[in-house]
Amino acid sequence: MDEDNEIGLPQKGINQIIKEVVPEMRIANESRDMVNACCVEFVKHVAREAQKIASQDQRKTIYHEHVQKALQNLGFTSDYLEAADSVLDACKVEAEKKLRRKNSRLEKCGIPEEKLYEMQQELIAKARQQEMEQQLAHQQAQAAAVAAANAQMFGGESMEGAAAPTDDDYDN
Repeated sequence: MDEDNEIGLPQKGINQIIKEVVPEMRIANESRDMVNACCVEFVKHVAREAQKIASQDQRKTIYHEHVQKALQNLGFTSDYLEAADSVLDACKVEAEKKLRRKNSRLEKCGIPEEKLYEMQQELIAKARQQEMEQQLAHQQAQAAAVAAANAQMFGGESMEGAAAPTDDDYDN
């Protein structure tokens, strides 16, 4: 296989497939590379056909039905289609197991989902309150800085109780 183009199955996976199919045979490395290249070409071939079918359905995503139709169009037998369906079913089972494991972590924490939701809402409210307090402190600091700058600009006089300048003050 061309080393510049690293597309392919992991070598370990290729070895396992070959041992499963022909356990009594040894396979040369060149042959393993050739099997890997054939697998890549097969996937590309089926994917191109499935993409055409998905485009005809005005879809941007290739779905299982598109792959099934592509395999049929490419002349694969119903045995092959059934095998592909069984692999899909196995993948769905594995995905469901992963989802159950994820959900079981939530159940193992021992806190009802409603209580977790309440706790989450309390944390959000607390974070908002802290953010508002920080904004208020920032605004107060800015106001103090502006007051100090004004006091310095007007000769150190305190601006407290002084009237704000009006348009008439600037007409002179």
